[in-house]
Amino acid sequence: MKTLDKYVAKEMMVPFIAGFAVVLILLIGNIIYNSIDLIVSRIQQWPDLLYYIILQTPYWVMLALPAGALFGCTLAVSRLARDSEITMMRMAGISVRRIFLPVFIVGALTSIVAFVFQERVTVWTQRESVKVLKRIYLAPGAIPIQAKVFFRAEQYYFYVDRIERSHGKVTLTDLMIYEPPIGRGFPTLITAKSSIEEDHVWYLRDCTIYRVNQNGDPELIGHPRKMKLDLRRAVTDYFTQEQKVPEAMSIAELKNEMNKLKESGHKSDSYQLEYGYKLAIPLSSLVLLFCVAPLSLRFGRGGGFMGVLIGIVVLFFYWNVILFSRVLGKTGGLPPGLAGWSEVIIFTALGIYLMWKVE
Repeated sequence: MKTLDKYVAKEMMVPFIAGFAVVLILLIGNIIYNSIDLIVSRIQQWPDLLYYIILQTPYWVMLALPAGALFGCTLAVSRLARDSEITMMRMAGISVRRIFLPVFIVGALTSIVAFVFQERVTVWTQRESVKVLKRIYLAPGAIPIQAKVFFRAEQYYFYVDRIERSHGKVTLTDLMIYEPPIGRGFPTLITAKSSIEEDHVWYLRDCTIYRVNQNGDPELIGHPRKMKLDLRRAVTDYFTQEQKVPEAMSIAELKNEMNKLKESGHKSDSYQLEYGYKLAIPLSSLVLLFCVAPLSLRFGRGGGFMGVLIGIVVLFFYWNVILFSRVLGKTGGLPPGLAGWSEVIIFTALGIYLMWKVE
């Protein structure tokens, strides 16, 4: 049986590596496509841009690893089925589950490698990419935040009519700040003619403050000539905060942040979603094989093309399940924890059913 295990596992290696490499190249192209505006506007900083793209690559490696395991399985099983080798194994009294055991072991080992890679490499590269991106943005050129677009910093929502930078200071003109209610309080709206950020503090000038009362009507609070807004970090730290911070946390850090938010009475939905996602993605290298192994056995006699087609179809549904579940998790359509684990739940259930049918 050890000879059988080695034979089946060895059959997976070449298509595994080839599938992983092809999908990773396509995903790196996606990085460049998504960053094309940044690349064009900051082409003179090409060393930092290249470094940023390299730092983004490990994140996509996490999505390419399940694809590599998937294609390794489909092409190996399809080849064995096409040449009637699996038929001979079954005639020798070996069950389908036993034949697929080395396939699942390869998937499990890939999941372990993916988890370690995520915690040791991906987390660090995401943190480093945030620093590089801020360095790119702070270099001479256009300011990263756009005028006439809402953006968030801490619990505040900002709207700026015009943005300028002089001597390393960010100046916002015709500024509007919305602070949502805390607890049972009421929202506050602040307008200011201008604001300058210095040493983690925003200095607002010519302000008007409104507060919404319990009837929903705005009440004028005052017209301070100067006002200080003290944030925990400098404004430049928020330019990439929305997308980078959860990805730059390890599982232990996410768990710790979730506990802190729960203790303080705040929602931790985004952290719960990312926590489930970071556990589910490495596990996908094993879970997907539960589906594609029996499918490849069922349709494998159609040739190598059929193995590739099965891999593409399953991968298409896998990525779309991830996409839609994350959208539903962020918008409240699904509980965050369930949304993060959705791809594992769906494909595990489907895989168990397919394995039962093929056996």
